[in-house]
Amino acid sequence: MQWKWLTQPARPYTRLFVLHVVIKAALLFAILNLVYAVLQPLPWLSQITLYNAVLPGRERLPFAENPTEAYNISVQRLEGMFASHEISDGPKPDDEFRVIFLGDSSVWGWLLSPDETLSGCLNAGNYRTADGRKLRVYNLGYPVLDVFKDAMILEEALRYEPDAVVWFITLAAFYPEEQLSHPVIQNNPERARDLIARYGLALDASTLPPEQRILKRTIISQRRELADLLRHQIYGIAWLVTGIDHMNPKYYQKRSENLLPTDDVFGRQRIEGGWTEDLLAIDVLRAGLDIAAQDHIPVLLINEPIYQSSGLNSDIRYNTYYPRWAYDSYRDLMNRLAAEYGWRYLDLWNAAPNDQFTDTDLHLSPEATCEFARSITPQILGLADQSGGSTVTVPSD
Repeated sequence: MQWKWLTQPARPYTRLFVLHVVIKAALLFAILNLVYAVLQPLPWLSQITLYNAVLPGRERLPFAENPTEAYNISVQRLEGMFASHEISDGPKPDDEFRVIFLGDSSVWGWLLSPDETLSGCLNAGNYRTADGRKLRVYNLGYPVLDVFKDAMILEEALRYEPDAVVWFITLAAFYPEEQLSHPVIQNNPERARDLIARYGLALDASTLPPEQRILKRTIISQRRELADLLRHQIYGIAWLVTGIDHMNPKYYQKRSENLLPTDDVFGRQRIEGGWTEDLLAIDVLRAGLDIAAQDHIPVLLINEPIYQSSGLNSDIRYNTYYPRWAYDSYRDLMNRLAAEYGWRYLDLWNAAPNDQFTDTDLHLSPEATCEFARSITPQILGLADQSGGSTVTVPSD
């Protein structure tokens, strides 16, 4: 009887009645889209999450090439990336020495499980600083090679009160023409423009997506991003049950031993005299260092290990990434700048055995990753001592 009005309406449904309902629904949807476009709540909506509440926070920033197999997804709006990460799980404990790791896929942990990454290995060691605080490392690495992407992640990370930053770098992260092509940058163009303008960076901001017109800011236009945020929450349940956040392939192609007889850098011709500061995105690195310095946070720069071929044409190239002239001049430049400006810098380009590199010239095996992590522990713990020297430069031949 209570639902009689629905099944037996006082007046029969007519075409005009149905048309009125459709028009009202369309108007309501249009108004909802207009309000959404004006308010632009996506950054706020990105922070509504089950992680660090119903679900534990993830140990890595969300990234996946095969979401359904990895129970993960590539969320590339910074607010959403951090909302699901363990670093946003409440206030920082008083006894924690909080360190964030920045860098590429070798830091994120390609072909590695979370406990096999650099951060995972160090956190398992239960290290403490001289004043008794527990070392806690947060993995904010993210594929791929791009120091501008790292600087943007660093700026967002300052909200979570890090005590120190360890920034892993390599030559391929400094090519100027590739700085703004990363998906994280393309999906956060307002932040990128602000960073470029604030530091006067020698980057072409016109290559960033233009400011969205109102029709591009509607629910309809942003439905993919909204759907991805929802999928990220749903995948979190499967991730919690399985522990899988990255599906390693059963088979992968190993890094190349025999190399092509060329001395170019991915199409860039040899530069007579080698790299100079203006030919690489050193200004982006400076901006990142300044961002941390404004909050009095020490930064340790680490030139990460690379594979060194001994095969065909190894007298011309170290590996598929780097001809010898390019990498040697990059190392010379970085060591000179570190000494000149007092940067904390470790040049650990040959600190890993050649037989421990996996699918690329930068990715290490689980065993080598943990060994490398342990080797840099004293320098990381030393960041807790602000009275120490400002520069740690270890060139390695």
